[in-house]
Amino acid sequence: MTRPAGPAGASVALLAGGGDFPIDLTRILVARGESVFVAALDGVADPQAFPGAEVRMMRLGQLGSLLDELRRRRIGDIVMLGGLPRPSFGALRPELATLKYLPYFARAFRGGDDHLLRRVVRFFEDYGFRVHGPAEIAPELAAPLGPLGSLRANEVQRELFLRGFSLLDALSPFDIGQAAILADHRVVAVEAAEGTDEMIARVAELVARRRLRLDKRDGVLVKAPKTGQDLRVDMPAIGPQTLHNIARAGLSGIALRAGQVLVGDRAGLGRLADELGLFVEGVA
Repeated sequence: MTRPAGPAGASVALLAGGGDFPIDLTRILVARGESVFVAALDGVADPQAFPGAEVRMMRLGQLGSLLDELRRRRIGDIVMLGGLPRPSFGALRPELATLKYLPYFARAFRGGDDHLLRRVVRFFEDYGFRVHGPAEIAPELAAPLGPLGSLRANEVQRELFLRGFSLLDALSPFDIGQAAILADHRVVAVEAAEGTDEMIARVAELVARRRLRLDKRDGVLVKAPKTGQDLRVDMPAIGPQTLHNIARAGLSGIALRAGQVLVGDRAGLGRLADELGLFVEGVA
């Protein structure tokens, strides 16, 4: 995509939480020759992990300083990416320049995660910024159509994951998760507040206790965004740890909505899938 650049080639600001995805995105943008300003969130992002970018550590309570910095640099484009535990409103510790925005965020905290994220996006848009999804700026971060490695799902596994996608579509209005596990022609687990890795751990425990049998390694994980989910700030993701976890649980692979789930290093994840004997497949 093409974005208007500010002076000295300044092009995009990254509000970076934890994990590898903000680092991967920074590397991609820097390799393209773009100038990246990283606001690394204190306590979750490593300021030393963004080679080639200008980095400033910031607390959530320093929103006023962030807006001033973006205006000074004349950067109008923002990406928000990375893990961040939901903070409490009382823990924001706002600086003086942020106090005038508190009534807005008090209203934003009166709801679930989706409500909070939508309000954050609207806040930046109300002040003239353009908020972009990571896959919008760097499509190579998202799952491609087809397998990442050399293995493909067989007919039984394909039937399972298509049923899983139908399940996630049906559950979208209830806002309870982005993933499910199916095995033995039935739904075994649905992701709730615990997250994908903890859901996989639940299944692994059932297998260990012989409450669940996965004959011929037929279990599959499906992952997809909820219907209407704002992929600019809440894009589902998997990484190497997800693959290790499903291998330990005895599952056969992962099906993802192509272009709608972050995978980071596609080639590296494909190699790991082959090493573990798993399929990882993007599905339209």
